Amino acid sequence: MTAHRMGFASVLSLGFGLLSPAYAATIESSSHVVAATVFTDRALITRAATIHLPAGTHTISITDLPAGFDEATLRVKGKAVAAVKIGSVDVKHVFMTELANAAEREKTIAMEAKIDQKSLLEGDIRATQTREQFINKIVAQGAEKTDGQTTKLDFSPEKWVQAWGLVQNGMAETQKDLATKQIALRKLDAEIVKLQQELNQVKSTQPKERREAHINYEASADTDMELSLTYQAWGVTWRPVYDARLDTVKTHLDLEQYGQVSQQTGEDWKDIDLTLSTAQPAYGSEMPRITEWWVRIFQPMMVNALSEGSDAMAGAPGAVRRTVSAAAPMMKAQMNVEAAPEEAIVQSTEYAAEFHVPGHVDIKSVNEPSKLFISSTPMKAELAAQTSPRLSPSAYLFAKITNGESYPLIPGMVAKYRDGSFIGNSSLALLRSGETANLSFGVDDRVKVSFKSVHTEQSNPSLVIVGDMTDERHYESKVQNLHGEPITITIFDSYPVATDADVTVKLLDNVTTPGYAPDTDKRQGVISWSGSYAPKQEKSFTLGFQVKYPKSKQLMGL
Repeated sequence: MTAHRMGFASVLSLGFGLLSPAYAATIESSSHVVAATVFTDRALITRAATIHLPAGTHTISITDLPAGFDEATLRVKGKAVAAVKIGSVDVKHVFMTELANAAEREKTIAMEAKIDQKSLLEGDIRATQTREQFINKIVAQGAEKTDGQTTKLDFSPEKWVQAWGLVQNGMAETQKDLATKQIALRKLDAEIVKLQQELNQVKSTQPKERREAHINYEASADTDMELSLTYQAWGVTWRPVYDARLDTVKTHLDLEQYGQVSQQTGEDWKDIDLTLSTAQPAYGSEMPRITEWWVRIFQPMMVNALSEGSDAMAGAPGAVRRTVSAAAPMMKAQMNVEAAPEEAIVQSTEYAAEFHVPGHVDIKSVNEPSKLFISSTPMKAELAAQTSPRLSPSAYLFAKITNGESYPLIPGMVAKYRDGSFIGNSSLALLRSGETANLSFGVDDRVKVSFKSVHTEQSNPSLVIVGDMTDERHYESKVQNLHGEPITITIFDSYPVATDADVTVKLLDNVTTPGYAPDTDKRQGVISWSGSYAPKQEKSFTLGFQVKYPKSKQLMGL
């Protein structure tokens, strides 16, 4: 049956009359996941099934839906040659005596078998230990004296050698048997731990429950129908991760974007179309409504009145019960990326972006994300060095990049590589289209940095009891470019900020090197000098400040 011959059946058309269930047949069918659009905290899943429908009014029962999806979002569509009307759709909860997740069921059975095997082995070990104790008791009794002259075991001398040989052989066999069983026990313990870890990866939140969708329909004639079910499911998430690969010679950076996809719906997804979306349905569609903001003078209340007020507040309409989905821990990604991976197809709007992963993919229902390649974005990198000499005699190389895509780069971890060498990991903040970011690529050992105190002076009004203490300090930073080409270097320094009204701090303009700028991140007391350095060029910068505080008080933090 070709697709162009099939007509589209109405979606959830609830208005037609259905025959009595006593005269309607129930057609059971299974389905499978064919596509998923994954958001940061859920997924829109599409399932498909091909079903032969007899004419008349009957019920389709899709028997293999996993537990844990949002039943309110379930939608049903169908395509068939004959006219088919889809009526009401009911979802039934089916509770099972066995685990619904096949992988979880398999791991559980295997672990239970190992636990039973361990119990039997522990019993054998206890029996062997009893035999060992018995042999030791025989030896002990043979060595004991009864009347100071004879032993309990009155052997003739020629029998002692034979007796000792029997005891020795018995003890050797027992010790060997015991050691072998204890080695086997250690191996079993390791296997049980491994199975438990594997079980934790595949555990579903509702392991002994599944759903059935009962779809009532009316068909004008016998026909085959391609049925499609869509719904939103929890336990699915994706997070972006990036590889920033900097080429310092070409001043070029490739920002590779990957999606870490994780799903624990209780069923594996095999050979599906996968789309990753930056839309955020978790925030809902309604803007929070601002209300009046009241202030009043605090009035002490009696304990019993306060308790009554607390009880009253507990039942206030504003106390809404909410369910929040816990975020899955960041697990180690499966890195199976080809040398030249095919990029995802990007569909971008003013409000969100969708990345359609090329081909079909498999995503197992495990607590470990799969790493999928999305795209590689070439960027011009503006290289510069930054240093805080007061904190460290090192400068750091930074690459300033601009997001030239039409969609934002959402926050995620970024692994940084400089000229092919791994430098470290950091986080990338939200980078909207056209915005810039500075990524640090480690120590730049071709920028020489030094820092020292060049002047300290304290005035003490010793002739009077009261008055102000004055503390003046000057610091010098030196920076030299040892690169073979010019580079922009930014030097950061700081001076104290007073948190007490009796303390005043003054930046000394007659001492401090001109040309400084306030901190772009609006940190108080932080200034910077920025400029281009020719090869081998060295510059020095001085920062001076003066602090005044009452002699009667002790100053902290200077």
